Amino acid sequence: MKSNTPSDVVLIDEYFNGNRIALSQLWLRYQPMVYGIAVSMVKRYDVAEDLRQEIFLKMYRGLSSLKERDKFASWLRTIAYNTCKTWLSTQRREHVPLEELKESEHPSVSIADEVEQKQHRTLLGQMIDELPFDYRLVINLHYFEGQTVPQIAGFLSLPESTVKLLSKF
Repeated sequence: MKSNTPSDVVLIDEYFNGNRIALSQLWLRYQPMVYGIAVSMVKRYDVAEDLRQEIFLKMYRGLSSLKERDKFASWLRTIAYNTCKTWLSTQRREHVPLEELKESEHPSVSIADEVEQKQHRTLLGQMIDELPFDYRLVINLHYFEGQTVPQIAGFLSLPESTVKLLSKF
């Protein structure tokens, strides 16, 4: 069964043929991924919002230089990663605990269950935060972003064996 959703390549071609809505469709498709990368790296929602806008501008300005349009998602992921990494390198190393990030509401969960889940998330977040940056990044991409080992290896320019080793924590 064929999907009615146009591919990234089709949307990019339409954009360069004058369809400005095509660019919006690309952004709507990928902004959750971009925001997810930003939040997982900077651990602050307000900064992630700002970085998401900066990443969109970089995407807009650099789209004409993208030679392999079928690699748009990987290209955008790289922009997001590098933008966040640059922001992190300019900041003092202030630590925002993962448990301070707002959790979505779960009305069907009992308070006791919610407390236990929060404790588990907090412990998991603390353990992940203690890992070196490269390990933390691979774990976030693999377990929270759902990326496969080959995708992560391509994105980070690492051998798949290294990604497998880093994702086994």
